[in-house]
Amino acid sequence: MKKTTLPTGMHDKLFKRARMTYQMERSISDLLMADGFHRIETPTLEHFEVFSDQVERNHYNLFDQQGELLALRPDVTSQIGRVIASTQVETPIKFSYSGKVFTYNEELRGLENEHTQAGVEIIGYPVDKALPEAILSAKEALEVAQVPAYRFEFSHAGVLQTIFDQLQLDAEKSAYLYQAIKDKNITQLTMFTKEHPSVFSPFLQELPYLFGESQTVLKRARDLVQDQQVLSALSDLELLLLKLDKDLGTTNVDLGQIPTMPYYTGVMFKVFGDAAPDAFVSGGRYDQLFERFGAHELTAVGWAIDIDLVYQAVHAHMENGGAQ
Repeated sequence: MKKTTLPTGMHDKLFKRARMTYQMERSISDLLMADGFHRIETPTLEHFEVFSDQVERNHYNLFDQQGELLALRPDVTSQIGRVIASTQVETPIKFSYSGKVFTYNEELRGLENEHTQAGVEIIGYPVDKALPEAILSAKEALEVAQVPAYRFEFSHAGVLQTIFDQLQLDAEKSAYLYQAIKDKNITQLTMFTKEHPSVFSPFLQELPYLFGESQTVLKRARDLVQDQQVLSALSDLELLLLKLDKDLGTTNVDLGQIPTMPYYTGVMFKVFGDAAPDAFVSGGRYDQLFERFGAHELTAVGWAIDIDLVYQAVHAHMENGGAQ
């Protein structure tokens, strides 16, 4: 008997859902192209090394007829890094895209393993212009998709990167600290700082609490750390948020936010809302990605919107009669 069940994390989209997600993808793509983003389409299959230097457990991998290990793309940004390094595309340039990506998620999280994404990459432009443009274009995309309510959350990859670099931990201890930060585990972070005391101990102990209204969190964080690199990262966040205050309204900062992609190097942002188990949008600055492909460092900012999660929020809002 032939199987009629789907692999874990895969779903058929029927009727209303298929129509609405298609319309969202088309509306967002049309918006971005109208805003001057060049459309790009990359293949669903790539050599696995495009996305990581080692085989990742949450990636979908397969062999081709020649025995080459391939991957179903888990993101599009890495592919655009390959395009920049391997073609004659001139920078600065702005790209937009949409399509399927594949990432294995733990079953109990309620997330799908096949997603429809749309997004942008702004490459080679001054960061003080590229970051605000990226963030405001993400806001426009949410509005054209008619997301009823959402809030931006910011962080900075340089904060945790500086701490890990200066602590110089072995692989085991580094993994322990990483997981404790990811889980916001107060007990484990306290134990770690007792075993590995440093100038960052007060900051690490308070890290699970360094989440909430942006200016409150940034002020509290400055009282806990003296390192100039960390303070500079906090200043970057504050200046950006002051510039965008009128456009974004109330925002959050989470200084314990773990980068969703390993290539982030600066400001990171996510967008959360009701009726969805994860962020609608994830993005940030990733200047060093292109060096992985043998190209020189370029200032780059991008984001991706998960259209399936957006559909969940919009559909739930409609089911509730459109009440705010």
